[in-house]
Amino acid sequence: MLFLTRHGQTEMNCSGRLIGRKDSHLTDRGKDQAHRVGQKLRSLIGEGPVSLWASPLGRAQATASILCQYIDVPTIHTDDRLAEIGLGDWEGMTMEDIEFTSPGALDGTDRFDWAYRAPKGESEAAFFERLQSWIDEIDFDAAPVIAVSHGWAGMGLRSLYLNQPFAAVTSKGDSHEAVFEFANGTITEH
Repeated sequence: MLFLTRHGQTEMNCSGRLIGRKDSHLTDRGKDQAHRVGQKLRSLIGEGPVSLWASPLGRAQATASILCQYIDVPTIHTDDRLAEIGLGDWEGMTMEDIEFTSPGALDGTDRFDWAYRAPKGESEAAFFERLQSWIDEIDFDAAPVIAVSHGWAGMGLRSLYLNQPFAAVTSKGDSHEAVFEFANGTITEH
């Protein structure tokens, strides 16, 4: 069984900036969100062995550290495959910044494919390939696994697990407090 969550709200989330592989500190609200996720996880998992995996980015590591206050794990495992999509030259920018600096760069895109156009960014194929390689290693019949990831990466993992288009899972909730339970071919949002 896999429990997937997103890091808490960050300063850059509040300013509408694209983070990608950059980092941004959790806000006070983001820390509170991580505490609420920790409480949810404790009630969902109960006692017993569990492993905790997190993206190497600071916002995910900070969230994972807070979760450790609620679940008994010996260590936080870090895996780069859980990192957010790389947005290359667009990291730290707003959508308005992109339109200003690169007029027309977003023409013909929608909310599900614009990121793959980022100069020096991660391609769609590379993004899904690394997420698939991580999820392929999960033993869904063993002790529960908790993963702390990011918005796009989390949606990508849900898309792959359900074998649905990315657009199909992005219409569902993706708050900083959601916990997604992957089990028996379905995903339940808590």
